[in-house]
Amino acid sequence: MATAEEYATWIVQHKAEQGTPEFETVAKAYQLAKSIQNIQATTERTTTAPAQSTVGGKLAGLGETVLTLGTGMTSGLVGTIGGGLTGLVEQVKAGKFGTPEGAKAIEEQAAAGAQRYTYMPRTPEGQEQIQTVGKFLGETVPAIIPEVAGPSALIKSMRQIAPIAEATAMRGAAAMRQGALEAMIPVQKSAEIVKGLFGGEVTPGKTGRASGGAAATPMELQRTTTAEGLPVPISLTKGAASREAEQLAFEKEQIKGPLGEPLRARAEENNLQALQNFDSLIDMTGSQTAAVGPAATGNAMIDALSKGWQGAKAKTSAAYKLADESPEALSPVDLTTPRTIKFGEQERTTTLFDYLNSKPTGVPSSAIPDTAKQYAVKLGIASIDADGNLTPLAADVKKMEQLRKEISASTDYDIVNKRESAIIKSLIDETTKDVSGPLYSNARSLREKQARKYEGRAVVANLLTKVKGKDDPKVAASEAFEKSILNASPEEITFLRRVLLTSGKDGQKAMKELQGATIKHIENMSTSGLQTDSMGRAIVSPAKLNSTVKSLDADGRLDIILGKQQAQLVRDLNEVVGYVNTVPPGTLINSSGTSMALMGAIAEAGITGSLTGLPLPAISLLKAVNQQMKNNKLKARIAQSLSKAESSNTP
Repeated sequence: MATAEEYATWIVQHKAEQGTPEFETVAKAYQLAKSIQNIQATTERTTTAPAQSTVGGKLAGLGETVLTLGTGMTSGLVGTIGGGLTGLVEQVKAGKFGTPEGAKAIEEQAAAGAQRYTYMPRTPEGQEQIQTVGKFLGETVPAIIPEVAGPSALIKSMRQIAPIAEATAMRGAAAMRQGALEAMIPVQKSAEIVKGLFGGEVTPGKTGRASGGAAATPMELQRTTTAEGLPVPISLTKGAASREAEQLAFEKEQIKGPLGEPLRARAEENNLQALQNFDSLIDMTGSQTAAVGPAATGNAMIDALSKGWQGAKAKTSAAYKLADESPEALSPVDLTTPRTIKFGEQERTTTLFDYLNSKPTGVPSSAIPDTAKQYAVKLGIASIDADGNLTPLAADVKKMEQLRKEISASTDYDIVNKRESAIIKSLIDETTKDVSGPLYSNARSLREKQARKYEGRAVVANLLTKVKGKDDPKVAASEAFEKSILNASPEEITFLRRVLLTSGKDGQKAMKELQGATIKHIENMSTSGLQTDSMGRAIVSPAKLNSTVKSLDADGRLDIILGKQQAQLVRDLNEVVGYVNTVPPGTLINSSGTSMALMGAIAEAGITGSLTGLPLPAISLLKAVNQQMKNNKLKARIAQSLSKAESSNTP
């Protein structure tokens, strides 16, 4: 292969004197490349360790690239024609002209002729750039090429020589040592000028590349494990897993750029995975009404409670009927002997009628005592004297139990009324305790259980009863979920949960409906915005999701409703969505426009042209080629961002 000196001699002696602009350009490029190669050769003799690409190396590569393209357009083109003609003659003599073997041989001769008279890059930077030229010219021809030469000659020759140079560069890449050019004073002075041409912050002696193969941090592994442990695993980007500011800034900037399609696709995939997790969590509860709406969930809950309440009342009624028809019902009761009851921490000794007579008549606080007085007279176990007080008459256990049931039925949720009812019923129980048998004891126990479960707490009773004097329910089915779960206290939810789970299969199913409705509520709140992805799917807002989950979790309601295991999955989903869609405070993301970048590109072209003597079209071509190289690196880094975090260093 010809040396750089031989090419220079041939170009300068036989072509440059013709005054052709492209040959002057080639000569200048050769002078630049050769001067840098001489310095590199001197440096390499004193260098024992390879170094990464530097500004000097990039300058040398720039010169070699121009020289390769220049010789390819001139002597390389001549060599191509000459080699092709030689091959043609040989194949005609051999009688193979027109055959596939002959065509292949002619092509190989033409390629050999081009290679013989084309300068091949020797530096890694030159090899890398000429490889990119080959790919670049195979895909597109920049608009500036017609400014250099006619398409018929230039484009054809460049397309011919690029694959040859690329192949040669690839064969020699493994054997090439990267030059240590940091000591070059002229290169150090040129660093700031060429920085913009090659992109990034270029500092002699520093590569600017991030170290690869680093072990994932414990937090990164934890985030990845959490994301993969969801019902529908979520694939984190490198930035989302590490939460490292520089990586996240890179991803958030590139996702908006022309090369960001893989990142945009991953973002949509992550959003879809979050939505699928909501669906999966609902399916795990076994809910059938969550997708229908709150009214369906409310009806399921009310129906289950109503069935449970009706069942409890039926058991209580049957037990009382059995007791009323037994000999126990006719046992006489002594209403004159004082009985001692304990209410809270206080004890009181009195008879039932003495207590009722102590209460004023016709005032709001005596509503329950007034009812007891009237019903005692109606049952015939008391009469009213001239002073309006009760006087005891003959009574039996059955009549006393009837009085007790009437008082229970008349008691509402007023605190005073509940207190009065409890005292009166306790006096009745103490009065009949010694004479009533096991049948009444069992019936009374069932009645108390019924009252505690379905009538004693408003969170349940309001779902079962109607507004006084109307047919309207106290709580409509469409409001049942909101009032019983979202606006209820942890104690009320705990009570409701216990009632449902002990109300048979219907109650257990209703509890599942409440769990599904809770997850659906979280999903609805987190997707309540107007934003959608490219497929029209709602976007999960990390802020809204976090706010909703935290509001339910602050007082423990999330665990009470969903159970600890499922509640933790909801927390994990909330955290993972935060990893994917947020950045730590202080993360700098470049949002500058393109006008300054365009002005900078124009300025840098002028400065570089004055430094190297290369014309603007050649610089524009190299700029386009270099942009392709940068794009390849960006694509590689984006691909690395989408890969899973490594758990350990690779040896």
